[in-house]
Amino acid sequence: MAQIFLNSAISILIASAFLTTAVAALRSQDRSVQKVPVKANRRRHPNA
Repeated sequence: MAQIFLNSAISILIASAFLTTAVAALRSQDRSVQKVPVKANRRRHPNA
C-alpha cells in the first residue's frame, strides 16, 4: 500500500511539474505568436 501511495504521489508531482512548464511555455508563446503570424502569412502565400 505504501508503494502505491508513493508512486501515485510521485506521478502527481511529475504531472503538476509538466503542467506548470506547459502553461509557462504557452504564456511565453502567446506573446511571440502575436508577432509571428504576420511573418508566417507572408511566407505562406508565395509558397501556396
